[in-house]
Amino acid sequence: MNITLISVCKRSLCNRYVVALAIFILVSCSYVLSRNVTSFDSLWSVPIALSIVREGNTDLDEYGERLKAFDYCGVELVNGHYYSIFPVGTPLLAVPGVWFIDRCLNSIFDAIPKLSEYIRSRSHRSIDKLDVLALYQGVELIIASVLTALVAVVVFFIACCFTDLYLSVVIALIFAFCTPAWSTASRALWQHGPSMLMLSVTLYLFIRAREKPTLIQFAGIPLLFSYVIRPTNSISIVAFSCFVAIKYRKHLIPFFTGMIAVAVPFILFNLSVYHSILSPYYLPQRIGDNMVFVTALAGNLISPARGLFVFSPILLFSLYGIMNKIKSKRFDDLDIVLVTIIVLHWFVISSFSHWWGGHSFGPRFFTDMMPYFMCFIISIAVTIRQSNPTSKYLFSSIFIAFALISFAMHYRGANDWSVFSWNSTPVNVDCCPERLWDWHDTQFLRR
Repeated sequence: MNITLISVCKRSLCNRYVVALAIFILVSCSYVLSRNVTSFDSLWSVPIALSIVREGNTDLDEYGERLKAFDYCGVELVNGHYYSIFPVGTPLLAVPGVWFIDRCLNSIFDAIPKLSEYIRSRSHRSIDKLDVLALYQGVELIIASVLTALVAVVVFFIACCFTDLYLSVVIALIFAFCTPAWSTASRALWQHGPSMLMLSVTLYLFIRAREKPTLIQFAGIPLLFSYVIRPTNSISIVAFSCFVAIKYRKHLIPFFTGMIAVAVPFILFNLSVYHSILSPYYLPQRIGDNMVFVTALAGNLISPARGLFVFSPILLFSLYGIMNKIKSKRFDDLDIVLVTIIVLHWFVISSFSHWWGGHSFGPRFFTDMMPYFMCFIISIAVTIRQSNPTSKYLFSSIFIAFALISFAMHYRGANDWSVFSWNSTPVNVDCCPERLWDWHDTQFLRR
């Protein structure tokens, strides 16, 4: 009997890994083949990773001519060296991919003109600038696609903790194609894809720790690294740390040891480069300086250009999932942590004076929270499946309709450059933020 049970468990686990691999291949290939490449803030991610691989440092001094061609955009001069103003976490995650391409494929950065032509046909930069970084954009697209596809795999394994294989696949694909994971995170090495990867791994470990508490000690590593990638993840660090202190006191020291293992190299790096524990990007100078905070709160949810529930109406089911859990008294301590993080994150991104995230598509600043939202999507999907036939048919129809609308939205964001042109025409949205509320010229319908 025990042998049969073990055999069934092994077969089930094997099936999960096979399905996970299939999801990874499908999602990553779909991302790579999507046409838009949005290498804006992420402009120097691949050059920094290449600098780490070739020279063992993170400065951009060797790219002098390229820096000049881009008017030193996104770069600052620190103690006589040029560094990206953005966190080093994303380039660090890109290092394995960059190393593989650089070392194993015969220095592709210096060759293979066909790749340059391929990216040229999909890029919308001026020709002179394109000649400088076309190959880097291609590599950036591939690595960003792979990292975001890995998040879809982690979401699949999270869903497997609550439901069967079929519904877990559905949840993973909803995450991959009906949220900013597709239209933002996979389009370039923004901070959001790597951030989601660390947060989703952390969440998976916390969920698994319900049955195997020792796993909680490993959660501190990806959790702290999420901060190295993006400072707004400090909210998750505080919330999860408090949760561990209350619920897993026995594993608190190993949990913090994992965090320290990441924090110490990060601090030493900052001291060596900036002569400070944190770089300027991590300082809370932009938080709380928004004079239209209430407008931003609403805008991040329902603006026709940046509204979370406008671009991903499927996420309305997350709210329904939260309410359903509270009503059925299944709203547990971990759910409280997730909702708290989402709400505080919403407040923080709305406190930025630049709350719409510049020239982006949809709710870019909310992208990091997608793994948390998916937890409540899983909950309501399971509830719908178990409901009576009439309710099941009604809610399934609405669920599918909202998923299709969300898919259509993010398909355009990943494939149609006109939705990005909306940011600059007829007027630059950064200079005219009232356009964010113009329902007569919506970003997602721009042609």
